[in-house]
Amino acid sequence: MNTQTTLTRKVLLHAVSFVLSLQLLAEEPLLYEGPDFSKVDPVRLEIIQQSGPMGARFVLPTREGIEIEILEGNGAIIVGWDHMDQFQINLPMTDSLNRALSQQDPARRVEMLRPEIEPLLPMASIKPGSTNIHILINKYVTATIQAQQWLMAYEMSQKMALDRSPAEIVKNYYTVAVNLFITGEREKALKLIDQLVAARPIEESREQTIQVAQRLLEERLFEPSYRLYSHAARGASDLAGKHLMLRCAYLCLELNDAEGAERYIAQAKAIDADDAESRGALQLIHGVQAFQEGKPDLALNHLGHALSEVAPDSSFKQIGLYFNFLSYSSLNNNEIAQNILDEMSLLFPKGAYTSLLIDKPAPEDESNIESSS
Repeated sequence: MNTQTTLTRKVLLHAVSFVLSLQLLAEEPLLYEGPDFSKVDPVRLEIIQQSGPMGARFVLPTREGIEIEILEGNGAIIVGWDHMDQFQINLPMTDSLNRALSQQDPARRVEMLRPEIEPLLPMASIKPGSTNIHILINKYVTATIQAQQWLMAYEMSQKMALDRSPAEIVKNYYTVAVNLFITGEREKALKLIDQLVAARPIEESREQTIQVAQRLLEERLFEPSYRLYSHAARGASDLAGKHLMLRCAYLCLELNDAEGAERYIAQAKAIDADDAESRGALQLIHGVQAFQEGKPDLALNHLGHALSEVAPDSSFKQIGLYFNFLSYSSLNNNEIAQNILDEMSLLFPKGAYTSLLIDKPAPEDESNIESSS
């Protein structure tokens, strides 16, 4: 009995800690801390000044900029990341590098590019237009994604300053983060998501952030989806922001944060703009709340209104049908529940919500189904 009590307390403490962390995440912006370049080896690169070629020199990255070797003496030219207009810094295009880039098989291309490009990752902060390094790094990152080498791609991200690297390179890491979650690398995925949110200005990455958050939601990866949606919703005051806040409210419910859900509902209601999607989303949230409180009849009432409002291709359509299924099943109305599951299988054959129900026992055994997160 004491063991069970202790275990229950540990679970409750973990749940309270998790909810508090979500609340803090929603209230405080994250700070990005870049990689430590103090132990990075210098790379030999071709340097051209406005006055003429300097030839091949060792270049060492620091948090503030780069140090370029001076052949005469033991010193170095120190150049800040934002002050590279007077230099052109290139990696020579050798035969081995060209062969690697032309390799058709992504896994083999990664293998061949790694010794050539891996040492360049800390140099991604060099100002665009001053180097050919960005093109080469982007090809390397793209190859790892094509080869589905998610852990390698994650390790690469940790060797670059994500706040200074070009957006066309950094945006690839959203795809990496999603697939880290899907393959079970939760801690690394969360770390990368937080780094991307902290490192990049939301004005630059809002569309990408929302697309990735949506995909994570559709995969029922609630925690990272919430992190991205809450970041995108911060400071929003228009109809699009209202949609984001309502998604945050739903995700809070899935993450057992009822207070957070109420907070986002209140913020959404404070925005006067309205449409069918926002009305349907709010009804769906009330339906989920009712279901979680053990009131399936009330849940069905709200869910019915929700499904009549949201668009057929809305992410809330699948969620509404999912909770409809659960509510009818809890009322032992298995025939209607099966009809709903058939509809979900037709409309969302590969959806995570559909798959979760198909993988469960038949409806007659579903009387105790609860919303899972």
